[in-house]
Amino acid sequence: AWAITSIGWSADLARLHIPFVARHWPLQTILRDHEHEQLTGGCYFSLGCTLAMTVSPPDVSSCAIIFLVLGDMAAALIGVSFGGEVASLKLGREGKKSVEGSLAMFCVCFLVAMVFFWDVQLSEYAAVVAAATATLTELYEPL
Repeated sequence: AWAITSIGWSADLARLHIPFVARHWPLQTILRDHEHEQLTGGCYFSLGCTLAMTVSPPDVSSCAIIFLVLGDMAAALIGVSFGGEVASLKLGREGKKSVEGSLAMFCVCFLVAMVFFWDVQLSEYAAVVAAATATLTELYEPL
């Protein structure tokens, strides 16, 4: 996993700092506007997954990666579709996050944790803490 992450980071850093690579970058058309001048989200995604796999047991790292994939997807879909209908409060550093999207993230992450750890006693407490942590982390948008 570290080899793939290292290759991805190296390629993206080369895209940012070597003009020849930047001019001939094959995926230039799918970059977001802010990714033209900084690392792509894929770098951070691969680093997060690799760190989770390195420091956690397989069940925990798998659950964390699914939090990232399904939770973030639910937050984006619900937030874009219904954001601002229940509450006009905008969250996150740039005010681009909605209460509806954050609640969707929390619910999906909680359900994923309950499915993963259904046979563990008192898992619902850990699931609430894990889902809340994932949701609050997603609200912090460093990019």
